[in-house]
Amino acid sequence: MGWDDPNPYYNPEKFDMKLVGMIDFSSGNYEFDYRVVWKHKDGTYYTARDSGCSCPIPFEDYTKLDDLHIANISELIEEARALAKSEYYEGHPVAEWIETLRGLTT
Repeated sequence: MGWDDPNPYYNPEKFDMKLVGMIDFSSGNYEFDYRVVWKHKDGTYYTARDSGCSCPIPFEDYTKLDDLHIANISELIEEARALAKSEYYEGHPVAEWIETLRGLTT
């Protein structure tokens, strides 16, 4: 798979979308655990989560719009809060992510 193949993370325009928010829940040590939200041209928000080591391309298995989920903002906020409560959490700060998500509902 190349960088110009259908991949909503690197080429959201091929899905008629734009990336509106992303958080990495991983420690960042040669790994990723991305939760992403995109906005489709029809106004629908989509989301997906993908994780792995440094070898795979994030979201390389997501090749069509049906591979994504319609975003439930409340569930995404709860996911972030739950992960942040873990004593082992080393990812991005969740407060900024939650503010981004809340901004999508206004």
